[in-house]
Amino acid sequence: MRKAKQVVGTGGELLMHQLVAQDVDYAFTNTGSAEAGFFDAFLTVPGVQPVLLLNESLVLSAADGYAKASRKPAFVNVHLAAGTRQGSGQLFNAYFDGTPMVVTSGMRDAGDFGDHNTLGVSAGYSSMSVVQDVTKKRWEIRDPRGVPAATRRAFKEAMTMPSGPVYLAYSGSALDTKDVEGTIIPAEALEMAHHPDEATLNQIHDALLNAENPLIVVGPEIQKASAQQEILDLADNYAVPVAISFFDFGSFPRSHASFVGMVETLDDTSYDVVCCVGYRPNTNGTPADYRFPNAFKIGIGHDPAILGGTFALDVSIWSNVKHSLTALNALWNPADSNLHHLSQRRSELKKASEERIVQQTEGALAHANDNPIHPSFLGQRMADLLAPNTTVVSENFRAGDHLMPFGFEKDDWRLVRAYGGSLGYGVGGAVGAQLASPDTPLVLSIGDGSVMYSSSGFWTMARYNLPILTVVWNNMNYQTVRVNFAGWGGNMKEQNKYPETYLGDPEIDFVMLAKSQGIDGQQVTEPGELDTALRRAREVQAAGEPYLLDVRITNLGAGADQSWHKEFKLGT
Repeated sequence: MRKAKQVVGTGGELLMHQLVAQDVDYAFTNTGSAEAGFFDAFLTVPGVQPVLLLNESLVLSAADGYAKASRKPAFVNVHLAAGTRQGSGQLFNAYFDGTPMVVTSGMRDAGDFGDHNTLGVSAGYSSMSVVQDVTKKRWEIRDPRGVPAATRRAFKEAMTMPSGPVYLAYSGSALDTKDVEGTIIPAEALEMAHHPDEATLNQIHDALLNAENPLIVVGPEIQKASAQQEILDLADNYAVPVAISFFDFGSFPRSHASFVGMVETLDDTSYDVVCCVGYRPNTNGTPADYRFPNAFKIGIGHDPAILGGTFALDVSIWSNVKHSLTALNALWNPADSNLHHLSQRRSELKKASEERIVQQTEGALAHANDNPIHPSFLGQRMADLLAPNTTVVSENFRAGDHLMPFGFEKDDWRLVRAYGGSLGYGVGGAVGAQLASPDTPLVLSIGDGSVMYSSSGFWTMARYNLPILTVVWNNMNYQTVRVNFAGWGGNMKEQNKYPETYLGDPEIDFVMLAKSQGIDGQQVTEPGELDTALRRAREVQAAGEPYLLDVRITNLGAGADQSWHKEFKLGT
C-alpha cells in the first residue's frame, strides 16, 4: 500500500508536494504571472528544479526530450491558454509519438465578469479545448483541495500504455488559496500485463517460421518497453529482415545482420508475412498507406488506435510489446535453426549486411574532398570521431543518421527525435535529453532551418551549463521542402526555382548566434578542417562545456545548384 501524506499549504504548494512525491526532478517552464501560486511554491517546497526556456515551443520539446531519454514522464508549466497554444506545435509531436508528459497552465475566468480576457479563452470555450486533439486526457481544476488528486490522475494517465501527453489547467484560486489541506499519493502507471492468447501466439510463430519472404517492421515502442533484447532474439531466431519506421534508427541496430533500412524505402509487394512490432506508421493520406498488399499482416503494439489504423491486420496483439515478444520467443525451438530456408536466409542477410555497411562507408569516404562538405562525409566523420555511448538528438533529414553507430550495446549511440514532423524540436529536445542523462555525451544534430525555430534554447544550455555539442548542418536551405516541391513538379520544377526555400541573403552566422547567448563555437567550411574541429568539439564537451559547430554542407537533390529567391527590398 502506498503511503499517503497530509500537507497544508497553498494550492501551488500542494501541487509542488505532489510533484516531489511523484519523483519529478525538473519543471520545464516559461514563467507567467497567472501561475504565481505555483512559482511561489519553489521557495517553500524543495525538491523540484525549474528549467527556464524562453518560449513555449522550447518548453514542450525539452520535456519531450527528457521523457524519451529518461523513460519518465515530464512535467510542464506554461502561461495560460495563449502560452499553451504557443507550444502546440511541439505538443503535436509529443502526442504523435505518445510521449508521457503532464502539461499544466494557469486558467483565467471567462464569463463570470466578462467575455474577453487577456491570454485566456473567450467565454463559451474552455482551456481544455485548446489542446483537445493533441492530448490523451484533459482537466480543469478550480477547487484547490483537488489539486493533488487531479495531478496524480494526470500522471497515471500519461504513463499508462498507450502513453501520451495530458493537460491540466488550474484556476487562480486553485493555485493561490492558502491553508488548504490535501492528501499526497504518488501515481503509478497501470500495468499492461496480460498474456497473449496461446492460439494467437502459435499462429504468429507458424507464420514467421514458414514464411518464404518475411519482414519485421519495428518502431519506437521497442524503446518505450525496453524490449531491445526481445526484438533481437525474434529477428535472430526466425532469421527475418528488420525494417525501421521513418528515420527511427534507435529502434534496431544498423550493424545487425537483419537490418534492411527504412520501411518507406522498400518495395512492399513481395513480402508474404509482415510482423509490425511497436510500429507507428507515418501515413500520407493516400491509398498508398495500405501497405503490404500480398502479405499476411501481424501487429503487436501498445496503442489500439494505431493497430489496424491504416492497413488491415490479419492477427493483432494489443499489449506491452516486451511481454508479447517474450512469450513469442518462448515458442522457439532451437532445432528449427537448422531448417534449410532459415539457414539460407540467415546467410543471405549476413552477406547483404556486410556489403551494405562497406558500401555506405566507402560511399561516404568517396566524398572526402567535396567542397562544400558532403552530408555523408560529415556523418561518417562524426561516427568515427565523437565519443562512444553518445546520445544524439536529431532534427535532421536527408543527412547522415544512417551512418551513425546507433544500437543497443554499451558503447553504441542512442537516438532521440520527434516523428511528428513539426519543426523546432531539436534544441529543446537536446536540453531535456541532457538533463535526463547528465553523464552521457549528447550531440544535437540539426539542420540550419530547424535551428531558427528554436535558437533561444542556446541560452538555456549556457545558463545550466549543459555540455551539448551542437552540429549545425548548414546548407542555407529548407532542402526537404525544396526536394518535395521538385517532386510536385509544375513551374517550380521546370524553371528550377523554388520559392522561399533559400535561407541565404543574408547568411546566418550560427557561431555568432550561439556566442551571443554564452556558447563558444567554430565555423567549418573546408573538408580538411572537419576532423580537427570535431576533435576540438569533443574536448570542449568532455570538459563540461557546450559547443557549436556550424558546418557548411552541400545541397543534395533537385534544385541543389540554385540559390534563387524572389527578391524584394522595401523602398527600392
